[in-house]
Amino acid sequence: MPEIEAKSTKNSRSLVLRAAGLVGVLVMLGRVVGLFREMVMLNAMGTDTHEAVAYAVASRFPEAIFYIIAGGAIGSAFIPTFSAYFVNDDESGGWRLFAAVINLMTLLVAVIAVLAMIFAPQIIEFFYRDKIAASPILLPMTVSLMRVMLISTIIFAASGVIMGALNARQHFFLPALAPLVYNVGIILGGVLWQNPTDNPLWGKAMGFAIGTVVGAAGHLLVQLPGLRVKHAHYSWVLTVRDPGVIKVLKLMLPRVLGLSFSQINFFIITFLTGLAVFTEGSLPVFNTAFRIINLPLGIIGIALGIAAFPTLSTLAAQEAFAPMRQIITDSLRLLLFLGLPITVFIIFLARPIVSILFERGLFDASSTQNVATVLVFFALGLIALMMLEVISRTFYSLSDTWTPVLAGGLQVGLMGVLSLWLGLVVFPQLDILPVAGLALGLSISNYIEMALLLWLLRRKMGRLNGRSLLNSLWRLIGATGIMMAAMWWALSNMPSASAWLQLIVGGLLGGLVYLIACILLRVPEMQSFIDYGRQRISR
Repeated sequence: MPEIEAKSTKNSRSLVLRAAGLVGVLVMLGRVVGLFREMVMLNAMGTDTHEAVAYAVASRFPEAIFYIIAGGAIGSAFIPTFSAYFVNDDESGGWRLFAAVINLMTLLVAVIAVLAMIFAPQIIEFFYRDKIAASPILLPMTVSLMRVMLISTIIFAASGVIMGALNARQHFFLPALAPLVYNVGIILGGVLWQNPTDNPLWGKAMGFAIGTVVGAAGHLLVQLPGLRVKHAHYSWVLTVRDPGVIKVLKLMLPRVLGLSFSQINFFIITFLTGLAVFTEGSLPVFNTAFRIINLPLGIIGIALGIAAFPTLSTLAAQEAFAPMRQIITDSLRLLLFLGLPITVFIIFLARPIVSILFERGLFDASSTQNVATVLVFFALGLIALMMLEVISRTFYSLSDTWTPVLAGGLQVGLMGVLSLWLGLVVFPQLDILPVAGLALGLSISNYIEMALLLWLLRRKMGRLNGRSLLNSLWRLIGATGIMMAAMWWALSNMPSASAWLQLIVGGLLGGLVYLIACILLRVPEMQSFIDYGRQRISR
């Protein structure tokens, strides 16, 4: 039995790592295209123009609907339930559940979207009364953009269920490709759009809003061939009495609350940036920095979480907890190995990164400095964000969606208090950009949430090979410290160098020093990569 269990663990780990590699590459491409999308948008609208502010505010509510209902809530509730049907050899029951959930979710989101379209002015006035509702230009512009973008949420409701079904069946390619197609749609909308009138409501921002709908359609259509490959069965069934649907809805409720907390964070940010202490471009600056930090988060943290979730759900259904514990520990160690140096890269190279990506058109040197400042404080919380992607999905795989909700509620409360204190009191006194205090408040609260969930997971599953995790952590901290010293020395000796030169020299030197330090300090993950490389070469 121990030999069988060890083989099962090895196979599961290999499956997760292969899937994570595939998802990571495609997520990287999608995020690169997403950054290019930001470059196009910032070049066209800047950070403090009417169109930039209106678009940033208008996109918040449709994004909230997507992430709360059509995005994570469906996946976290649907994948474990859907996977259990196949573990029990009930393929027809699994696809019947798929059809019932996709129909129900699409109808539910359509109703919410239509209501949001009707009450768009009231929603915007409630959350952004001072700087949007009081403007005769910004309010109608924001309402128009929001109503167009809400159409995309209906499409994403169906697309989100399809994505969950394909991931559960270990088909990761097309779901990971879909966000890239979505970003391309937005870019094409903005580039090809021409204002048919002199009305400012139909300016460049409207092109990007229409592109959002086009991109959402592409997000859905590109995944359809995957359903054929997996022999999916669809029927026009709409019920809330099916046992599988009932289970999905029960699991979704706490997850919806949890994701609501996450979106409340951003509504708090939206509200706070409307206060007088913040400049008019604070929200676009915050959003731009957040989207940059989402690049490494998506490539590493989200990719590993997506890849591990179906395997964790299957192992949980089989009650194979030993392999689960090993996958969790290995995943967290890998996140530390990759996440710590990336955090240092971003902190030391924030300004050249932002300058190279965005400094053109209406995005000037002042915009670069502001975004870079916020980005540094986001980077401080990158490790927590990455680890939460795996830790939270572990709870979902165990059909426990309430525990992350409670932790998320605590995080929202802490984030609100810390953001108010840092953004309104501490940072203005230190003459630091006030909106950067909001980023630091978010980062600190995410670490507290991560620590709480790790402690609760240990109580739920028993020992998580903590000694192995700490052994890697101390060695990685040492390697990261050496890397920081090398980058500080290099960059302090080239203060007037171009952004490109700082990025290349600082990045290459830091990466090389980190790898050498990991070898000298015998970091286990480094040795695993070396052994893997030797095996590939010997073949």
